Order: sequence, then structure tokens, then C-alpha cells
Amino acid sequence: MKKYIAAISTTAAFLSLVPSAFATTGTALGTCATGFTALCNLTTANFGGLIGTVIQFIFVIAIVAALLYLIWGGFKWITSGGDKTAVSQARDHIIAAIIGLIVIFLSYLIINLLLGLFNIGNLNSVTIPAL
Repeated sequence: MKKYIAAISTTAAFLSLVPSAFATTGTALGTCATGFTALCNLTTANFGGLIGTVIQFIFVIAIVAALLYLIWGGFKWITSGGDKTAVSQARDHIIAAIIGLIVIFLSYLIINLLLGLFNIGNLNSVTIPAL
């Protein structure tokens, strides 16, 4: 019970120190003013670009997840301590992550092939994002 009281009192103390937020009076608050200009100017002409951006975002999230899974498998392998079952599970994690990365890149290839085959936009509508 002491842990709960300590957690609640710490949280309450932390939240009481939050500075108050003041509303802005000089600008209109709309979706266009907050940085979502791509959604404000959405027409049938630029809808493909929005879909391409969403697909790029999904690819980035999938690649990051697969790489984290690969790192987790490597960490499990390092910390296995020579246990055969732990090494086997770590190897399975690493293999699954590599297969996931291959599937992600093959799906990118298939999407571009289908876009080119059905003449939907150009092949540059879905690009691999760069940092």
C-alpha cells in the first residue's frame, strides 16, 4: 500500500509543477495551421502522392520493426550462455527477422511492378525513403 501512495503522491507532485498553457490569440487554429497542409489541399490529382507517402511510412515502420527484432535475436544469442535451446530460439528470431526484411523488400518490388503493369502513376510514386 505504501508503494501505491508513493506513486500517486509522486505523480500528483509532478503534475502540479506543469506550467499552464495559454491559448494563442493571433492565429486561427485549423488543420492547415497545424501543419497538415497535405490533407487540406487533398484533391484527386494529388491523392496518389498521399497514398505513396502512407506506403513509405508503412515500409519504414516495418523495416524498423524487423531490425529491432533482428537486434533482439542477436542480444538473445549473446546472453544465451551456451544453452542450446536459448541459442536455437535466438537463431529462430534472427532468421525470422531476415525473412521479414526479405518480404518487405519483395513487397516493395511487387508494388512497383504492379504500378508499372497497370500504368497507375509512375514508378517513382513509391520510393524508398532516405535519411
